[in-house]
Amino acid sequence: MPKQTFFNLANHKKERILQGAKEVFAGKHYSKVTIDAIVESADIPKGSFYQYFHNKDDLFKHIFQDIGSEKEQILLGIAKDSNESFSKLIMRMVSESSKFENRDQTMTALKDRFLRECPQSVKEEILADLMPSTMNLYRRIVEMFIAKGDFRSDIDITAAAFILTSTTLNIEAYSSEEGFDYGQALIGICNTLELGLKKH
Repeated sequence: MPKQTFFNLANHKKERILQGAKEVFAGKHYSKVTIDAIVESADIPKGSFYQYFHNKDDLFKHIFQDIGSEKEQILLGIAKDSNESFSKLIMRMVSESSKFENRDQTMTALKDRFLRECPQSVKEEILADLMPSTMNLYRRIVEMFIAKGDFRSDIDITAAAFILTSTTLNIEAYSSEEGFDYGQALIGICNTLELGLKKH
């Protein structure tokens, strides 16, 4: 978690630091990224870095928190403007999420650093942050369908959000069969959940 001094900065300066850091992390193997390279890219004094972050791991985790917040707002916008069925909306959100994560070379490289190079402890902390934010997103989606009258009002919203979160974050655990169609598996799970949530 960044220090409070970082959050006290003007938005344009925070954005400049994050953008500079993203470019450095995207351009080098995680183990070769240095604080010197980050401060040069972000155009800040080295001493300022330690006023804002504990170390490069702290900064890397915050980058993913920032990316996650941006993605959440995009997906919520899609949900609010949608007239699709629940299952179709979830599938579109998963598709748009994938497009967002691969929208340019920097994002693709950052994702690769996360999956293959950052320390396991950093990865676990990022995933630990991802679970509640993803659950909150799906909780809001379910609440929208309740408000529209499509879903029963007596359902356990948190349980439904947990099922969706666990499914979308771990769909690859569904089967180890080569060539397995995970998209179809996700549709089946969403259809099953929708059937249980709908008003009859």
